[in-house]
Amino acid sequence: MNVRGTSRPRGPLPHRFRLRAANPLRRRSDRCQSWLGTCLLLLLILAVPTIPVLVAQDVYASEMRTLHAQSAQRHRIAARVTADAQGSSAGDSLQRAPVRWTDATGAVRTGTADVPAGSAKGDRVSIWVDRAGRPAKPPMRREEALTAGWFAACLAGAGLVLVYCGARAALVGTLNRRRYARWEAEWEAVEPRWSGRSRG
Repeated sequence: MNVRGTSRPRGPLPHRFRLRAANPLRRRSDRCQSWLGTCLLLLLILAVPTIPVLVAQDVYASEMRTLHAQSAQRHRIAARVTADAQGSSAGDSLQRAPVRWTDATGAVRTGTADVPAGSAKGDRVSIWVDRAGRPAKPPMRREEALTAGWFAACLAGAGLVLVYCGARAALVGTLNRRRYARWEAEWEAVEPRWSGRSRG
């Protein structure tokens, strides 16, 4: 039996495979919204992997410069605690306490500095001082610079998404206002004939 003659002739592609632009019900504003929305999405896809990385690198480099500057201006010295450390120590590794130390010139100096939590009077501790010999905070750590970079990257990524959502909402709102204006103008032209008022 010859089955060649029974094969179904190839017709046009199913509707789901046709281009959306061929839909006769699609208006020019619909095509404009589709193309502009696609362009905005492509811009977002291109921007998300690049801009947050650049922002993170810039913030990290800035924090590292601060770290190097602080490390050059501060140094550690040995001091003696003159009173028990006070302040909240729950989850904290440092507390404030009065201390006494001898500077490079041999002069005895006193001040309040960050010391290990639980330090008692008479304990020998290591504190940070600046170039003027005043107690200072420890220099920034590299982990803090990394955290700042990651945080900036997350903010940049979230900002890009918000900008995309705002731009898309503005686009849709503008096109909808034009559609409503056109519908209103067309209705004013058609309604008298449709309702019969034009014959009265």
